Amino acid sequence: MLIYVGNPLLKQRAMLKKAELNELKVALTWPENAAEFRLWFGDKVRYGSPADAIWQQIKGNERGTFAFYQNEELIGFAQAYEKVENGIHIACLIVNPKVRGKGLGRLFVKALLGNAWAQQQTRFITLNVYPENTPARSLYKSLGFHEAGENSGMVAMRLEKE
Repeated sequence: MLIYVGNPLLKQRAMLKKAELNELKVALTWPENAAEFRLWFGDKVRYGSPADAIWQQIKGNERGTFAFYQNEELIGFAQAYEKVENGIHIACLIVNPKVRGKGLGRLFVKALLGNAWAQQQTRFITLNVYPENTPARSLYKSLGFHEAGENSGMVAMRLEKE
């Protein structure tokens, strides 16, 4: 499954595809420390764990696990899967630090949202973000998510289908 994002005539092309273990291995090199890693995986996945173990723990083969590319460079990794009936949950979202602040995270989230809304049964999308992750919270709010409470010390956010 490949989903192209943006105008294919443009010089820069972005693509969302089903992720594989090798893409997780690359994304695992992006966090510089345990605190950054926690923003991505939360407290359930141990920093420094082998990629194979993390892939198993996040159920990489069973859940919607995605890699996002621009011009053949991996720029994002995330999961978007049905956690509850009619709802898609976005988790484990990370953007390559080399491209942060350039609008590619927004493009990545929009691609995930487009993929989720393309599934007819989807009525809402949820995600959790740490309160101190201000850039991510701002991004999600600008895309229409609203804060819907707290979930294990994280801000629960939700987007309803229009």
